[in-house]
Amino acid sequence: MTLDRRSLLLSGMAGAVATALPTSLALAAKQPGNPDEGFARLLRRHAHAFLHRSPEEATGMGYDTGANSSLRGRLDDRSQAAREADKAAIAIALAELDEIDVLALSRPAQIDHAVASFVYQTLADTLGRYGYVDANLRPSPYIVSQMNGAYYWLPDFIGSTHPIENDSDISAWYDRLAALAIALDQETDRIRIDVAAGVIPPGFVIDRTVRQIEALRDAPPRTSSLMARAIARAAAAGLGDIATRGEAIFRQQIAPALDRQANALKALRAQSVETAGCWRLPDGDAYYASALRANTTSTVTPEELHRQGLDQCAALIAEIDAGLKAQGLTKGSVGDRIKALNADPRFTVSDDDAGRAQLLKAAEASLDSVRERLSGAFSAVEIDPLVVRRIPVAIENGAPGAFYSEGTAGQPGTYSLNLKNPGEHPLWRLPTLTHHEGIPGHHYQASVLRHGSALPLFRKIVRFSAYTEGWALYAQQVADELGVFEGDPFGRIGYLQSELFRAARIVVDTGLHHKRWSREEAVQWMVDNAGESPESTDREVVRYAVYPGQACSFKVGANRIVAAREAARARLGAKFDIHGYHDLVLRSGPVPMAVLEEAASQWMT
Repeated sequence: MTLDRRSLLLSGMAGAVATALPTSLALAAKQPGNPDEGFARLLRRHAHAFLHRSPEEATGMGYDTGANSSLRGRLDDRSQAAREADKAAIAIALAELDEIDVLALSRPAQIDHAVASFVYQTLADTLGRYGYVDANLRPSPYIVSQMNGAYYWLPDFIGSTHPIENDSDISAWYDRLAALAIALDQETDRIRIDVAAGVIPPGFVIDRTVRQIEALRDAPPRTSSLMARAIARAAAAGLGDIATRGEAIFRQQIAPALDRQANALKALRAQSVETAGCWRLPDGDAYYASALRANTTSTVTPEELHRQGLDQCAALIAEIDAGLKAQGLTKGSVGDRIKALNADPRFTVSDDDAGRAQLLKAAEASLDSVRERLSGAFSAVEIDPLVVRRIPVAIENGAPGAFYSEGTAGQPGTYSLNLKNPGEHPLWRLPTLTHHEGIPGHHYQASVLRHGSALPLFRKIVRFSAYTEGWALYAQQVADELGVFEGDPFGRIGYLQSELFRAARIVVDTGLHHKRWSREEAVQWMVDNAGESPESTDREVVRYAVYPGQACSFKVGANRIVAAREAARARLGAKFDIHGYHDLVLRSGPVPMAVLEEAASQWMT
């Protein structure tokens, strides 16, 4: 899944622009001299202001040190007032970009300008609507859901990401712990504001969300994701007991805020409906079109995207059918045969902690295998350490099957598996999931961005789902091309089934939000055509309900990366170098797909 699961608001970058763009800076950008330097100063001011607006991002980037150390004890402002300031400020950002003479910029600076323009134009659109938008430009119509909100993202951030190395860090940790209660109440207020505009989550989203909020509220705080790892890290660093005071903050401030949020959602249950699609919301069709643009960075219509998804599914089903028949599996539909493989004792583990440990070990083995082959398609680059772990139990009911989180400076990245039901990860499918989240997918991508790219700070902050998720899906194909499935025909079927799953996501997402399918219809279509289990598919469909369009970003992005590659191969012939192409894509950093295609076109010449 997506490269980063932070809940910080990228809209904060826009809000920060209000203080980052004084008249003197605007004039400075127009003064004679090197146009690149003036534009670089502009983006640098944007980036630094944003990091002050988003202390969580500042911590994630190792920015909260020295003169910026006060940021370490704060969380992002999630209030409605902050959002209103963001909306007002985005117009300033766009006006400043319009003052730049793009044709006078160098080619790299033109790419930076195109990226900034897309970011601010997208924010201008999404901030004018209800809900929120995150650091990957993923809009959600619901401030809090089973996959979003301070209660969902911040416990792991405070417990695991917040640095704990000295007494000052401990003091900042207490401050952030207390600030969680404020963040929760800010979001509860925004829930009420959106309700007044007619935006209420589906009943099944409310039910799951309330259960998760109450689970965090009622769990022993010392063993929760909010405190357990922080307590252990403090003890290991010789910083004493932080549990006693931390528990007091939890019980006196955080638990009551969680209770207020749960009650606010429960009060909406009687007004809710069971319709999953955002078409039912105010101006819902326009909301979905906007969400698709933000997630895919393209202007494809929902109707055309639905047709493309169906065509891709048909082609992949035919290829999987041939692979299954080659292994003697001929009876029933492709979906039926995939379901049979999911339950095949050769590929299942026990439904207990021993089985979970086996899955984690198998994932680590897949990472070791692909590392040995990377030189066949990639230039040498330092790869940061990667930890494979279980998704925290408190949030696994609403979490996806897996996701990746980039580590802060000096910390390993994390590939997290949802192991609530070990049977959801049959061994014939696990390698491809691991290539997607780990290497050469999200983790390799993050390592190159950190160690092998000279991007300016602004470009290291922004994210695009079509790029990050598109790369991770494309990386699955590269792993196959590197020969990781030689002698493993079922593993390769697993790779193809993963491709089918992502194509099916397009069909189901557009089905829900454009074709007006019911939740039950969407689940059944994916179960029948992609061979997914009903339990995991229902969780997926509920995810699509709260993140319209995001599920389409994977295949749209991967398809365009492949198309640009094959166009370069056709044009360059024997001169085409896969290492060079991958360097281009990875070192370009996150960009909208049209910008990547233009960069690839320039690379060919």
